Amino acid sequence: MKLIVIGGSGYIGSNIALNMHADAVAYYSRTRNKELDSKGVQWIEGSILDAEKLAEAVKDYDTVVDAAGVDSEKNQKFFDVHVTGMKNIVEPLLKYDSGQRLIHISSINVYYGQTDYLRSKGIAEDNAARVKNHLNVRPSVVFGNNDHFVPRLFKLAADSPSKLPGDGNISPVHILDLIKVIESAKDLKGAVDVSSREKISFAEAVNLAREKTGRTPVRIVEKGMGYSGAVEKLKETRIFEEYEIDRYLMNLYRENTYIDRYVKEPVLFTNYIKQYDLKA
Repeated sequence: MKLIVIGGSGYIGSNIALNMHADAVAYYSRTRNKELDSKGVQWIEGSILDAEKLAEAVKDYDTVVDAAGVDSEKNQKFFDVHVTGMKNIVEPLLKYDSGQRLIHISSINVYYGQTDYLRSKGIAEDNAARVKNHLNVRPSVVFGNNDHFVPRLFKLAADSPSKLPGDGNISPVHILDLIKVIESAKDLKGAVDVSSREKISFAEAVNLAREKTGRTPVRIVEKGMGYSGAVEKLKETRIFEEYEIDRYLMNLYRENTYIDRYVKEPVLFTNYIKQYDLKA
């Protein structure tokens, strides 16, 4: 297998490039990733919005993974990266018509959420489905070594609002478990949901981090009196983006998660937090 990861300098993309078994691996990104470079992964510089360059980049790879993300809408728009970017990937694959496999890292709740993030991911899935050999992978919250979620969780835990909204289940999945599902689902087409069996709310995750650091738990407010205020106070911290918080307050747990099918002993988020090296 020859693999190219679009958006490969990011957390999920770089881990896919490093941990999926392939004969040759490249990553297409605007910025370099030092770890990938040190491991000999080829860097192809380019923007997902550069249709011509992207078409040339994917030409010689039989597996194309779209892991392009947006750090903040201040810098890039979800529609540009998720929708226009996906079209720029799909068009050459349809033109080449060589059976290339397209794997799109999407998100649980793409057809239920009302946020720009989820709507754009849903449109991206529709475009990915134009490729016969496609798989839309819908993970819940992804964690693991050097992730962008857990350090911010501890930052919030250190200076949390006096109360937190208790809605939703984030059901976090470890990055290596997510990759096991992607590799094991090599013959599947369509879409797969990937979440853990841990039913844990975002507020409960914050309190796990507070417990780890010797702090008392924050009061959790369910929907009703004080809930909307708790959501606003959480957003005012600016530790997590607003679209992330909106997503974390949804139900990301799935009964038919492909973790059960392909991963015998998934990494538990609660254990990960309890063993987390705060000095790292």
